[in-house]
Amino acid sequence: MTMTCDQLETLLPEFFDGSLNVGQETAAADHLATCTDCRTIVSELEGVSSLSLTHGRLVLPEASRNRIRAALGLNPPPSDAPT
Repeated sequence: MTMTCDQLETLLPEFFDGSLNVGQETAAADHLATCTDCRTIVSELEGVSSLSLTHGRLVLPEASRNRIRAALGLNPPPSDAPT
């Protein structure tokens, strides 16, 4: 089975949690051996995963969350809502 970049992207969650079947795992490995773009993406995602394991859950300050909500066109939550 030959895997495309789009197919690999769709399977990234399973790739990272180790739940690909043998055929998918082989096809993903073959694709990564020849595709620099996908190797870069996988490497960057591995870095993000490593950071989250090292530092745990990070909580943004309320002001930052409100700026993100505003940028997305969302209203800030009511002041008594959990954050």
